[in-house]
Amino acid sequence: YGYFEMSFLKRLWQAIRSFMLGTGKRVEDEDEASFPRIDPNKIKADLKIIETARTHGEKGVPDYRDTRLTEIEHQIQGTVGKLRLATLKTGERWLTQIQARLDGIDLTKEFNHTIQLGEEFARKADAILSSADGELQEAIRIAKARKVILEQFRADNRLPDTPPKMHGFKDHIFKFSVLVMFCAVESLINANFFAQGLAGGFLGGLMMAVMAAGLNLVVAFFCGRALINKNHVNAARKTAGWFAGVFGFAWTACAGIVVAYLRFVLPQIDDDGANQLALVWQNLVAHVSPFTDIEGVALCAITVIFGMVAMRHGYTWQDRYPDYEKVYGEYSAASGNVIELIQELTEKLEDEKQGTISLIELKAQKAEESIRYFKSNMGEKSVAKRKVTEHLVLADNTIRALIQAYRYENQLARPAGKPRPDYFNDPVELSDQDFPDFGIESDENRLRIQEQMLRQIRDIVEPTRSKVQSSFTARFDQLKPLESLV
Repeated sequence: YGYFEMSFLKRLWQAIRSFMLGTGKRVEDEDEASFPRIDPNKIKADLKIIETARTHGEKGVPDYRDTRLTEIEHQIQGTVGKLRLATLKTGERWLTQIQARLDGIDLTKEFNHTIQLGEEFARKADAILSSADGELQEAIRIAKARKVILEQFRADNRLPDTPPKMHGFKDHIFKFSVLVMFCAVESLINANFFAQGLAGGFLGGLMMAVMAAGLNLVVAFFCGRALINKNHVNAARKTAGWFAGVFGFAWTACAGIVVAYLRFVLPQIDDDGANQLALVWQNLVAHVSPFTDIEGVALCAITVIFGMVAMRHGYTWQDRYPDYEKVYGEYSAASGNVIELIQELTEKLEDEKQGTISLIELKAQKAEESIRYFKSNMGEKSVAKRKVTEHLVLADNTIRALIQAYRYENQLARPAGKPRPDYFNDPVELSDQDFPDFGIESDENRLRIQEQMLRQIRDIVEPTRSKVQSSFTARFDQLKPLESLV
């Protein structure tokens, strides 16, 4: 039982190693180790053949009239016979494994699948286009509708067939940041002057300066936004646009004058409860000039300049023709959505094409590897036959040698009056066992068929690749005209 347990463990390890390597091939040395070890010296020592032969010989055993084998001869026959039978079973198992690997190689499925890859790609490409057709047609419908609106807008407003000047998110952030910075700078400059006549000190002056600067910039900005109406074809909107521009300029000019008066009046106030705006109005009515020094002029100029910049930012916030950028942006977004969908479909088709072509090449490579694997297993079958034959010959030689050793020692130890039995001249034969069929004639026939299929696969690789490319081009050509619709 020890031998069969060890043999099972060896086979289990070989199966695990073959699975991990992914080849399914055996190493010749490992198969050699799977055979039972036939060691004549070990058997001779284990059965004590020489000692037993001499003991028997000294006693005249077996008698010269005996025709039956002695117990030790039966033990030799049984031991070597078991090893020989185990050798045959090992050879049969090895042959079964080799044959299973050979029978598992069939290029028919690979051949048929390679032929179908061209049609399979066409079906997948049609499925990709069909699945996106609804979404694509809806996107085209929306884009067309917005294009009609855009063309009508241009016709109604006598605009050229050119896109408006688009202002992106970065441009808006930049302009907004400039306005915030202007508000902060103007507030900090005015805060020190305003604080002199306010009960709240610098904090109160800063709050008043922030409100004054913010109100100046916000109103100027929206006047600039309304100023673009001066470019409109409608006379009423054109007039409203010019009015907004004049109002914005007047507003920021008045804001600058008010700031100058506040700077002039606040340092003169002794009563914290006095109304600053009332004092400003009194000085204005009295035609008292606030521009007594360079600081008053500078504050007014800064306020007006910042207001004009805010007004310009409002004017250039979008295209100078009212609503043109909005209408064009909606059309641009719709047409961009169509183009994006078409690009996505093109990429999907391209990925599917590359995957199919790679699969075609993989099929051909796999077929070539299968043929090499088939030939390798055929060679292994020849090796297995040679190994089994060698071990069987070794078993036959071992039983012959051990029997001869027993009989020779037995004869040497016999007394003169006790001759050896006549059956010592007869060899001890092992029972015949069917030798496994290691023939490769049928395998050679299958190899010729598989090689013919390999040649056919090679022959259809390039036409199939061309068919896939042609199908891809046809589907791609279906998508190209869609872009011109928007």
